[in-house]
Amino acid sequence: MVSKTVFTAEAPSYVAGVRLRGSTRPRWGEIVLRGFIAACGLFVVVATVAVIAFIARAGVRGIGDVGIVALLTGEIWKPEAGTFGGFPLIFGTAVSALGAAVVGALPALLAAVWVSELAPKSARSIYRRTMEIAAAVPSVVYGWLALVHLVPHMDWVARALYGEEKQVTGEGLASSALLLGIMIAPTVFLLSLDALSRVSGTLREASAALGASAWQTAFRVSIPSAGRGLFTAVFFGFARAAGETMAVQMVVGGARRVPENLFSPATTISTQIVMDMQNATPNTTGSNVLFSMSLVLLVLSAGVVLLSRLVGRLGKAGKA
Repeated sequence: MVSKTVFTAEAPSYVAGVRLRGSTRPRWGEIVLRGFIAACGLFVVVATVAVIAFIARAGVRGIGDVGIVALLTGEIWKPEAGTFGGFPLIFGTAVSALGAAVVGALPALLAAVWVSELAPKSARSIYRRTMEIAAAVPSVVYGWLALVHLVPHMDWVARALYGEEKQVTGEGLASSALLLGIMIAPTVFLLSLDALSRVSGTLREASAALGASAWQTAFRVSIPSAGRGLFTAVFFGFARAAGETMAVQMVVGGARRVPENLFSPATTISTQIVMDMQNATPNTTGSNVLFSMSLVLLVLSAGVVLLSRLVGRLGKAGKA
């Protein structure tokens, strides 16, 4: 027989060891706390919308000054001469981010599968804590290490591939992609691990009861079940790589042109904005065009996030 507990304003009641006081008195502490939390939520939304609206307004002005076709397809970026061809910047951003996804995101995803499904339990916590520390390292530290240690080795690789006569160097999109791959790997790993942890243990137990090995359970049960979260992890890694600035600026070379190969100096949207913003006078074409490139980067990142959600929904619909 189930007994009902009646709460009254006159006497406190107890549920699961928690004392519940009468509800008729105004609880000012709770009211203030609720108001503070609501204000925080409103502030975050308003600030985000305001930033996006400002970038969009200034960016549209820049597009109006230069023209969308010239901005996206022009191959000469020379603000001092009033020429704003953004294709070299977009090309460098896309190649660096795609390279990072291949070099860093996919290995990180497979590492998460190994830790979640195949590694000894004693190693899982150590591996996760190590990746959490790696994700918290400032990007400028990654950039400095890459400039000192990665670029000289990439210079040696470039000369081994192209010879001493070719104008190649350790700075370029190859170094940028490798650096970004190392930087995004901890983030992708942690997101992938969280996605795999949400897979029901009942599915793994059922797979094992049917005679499947741990390897078969990982790739035929766990990965398909966590597919939506794994796709999201990879796409977020790509978006972070596309927007990274300081570390990339140290190794990409800073050349405002489409590079001949991966070992030639290049540039990206975010690094070029940092380099040109100090010379851009507000409310001029030069300043507005920088916001236009920021808008392009924002659309690229938002498109990646929306694509990840679309892939997730398609996968969910396919299982239904």
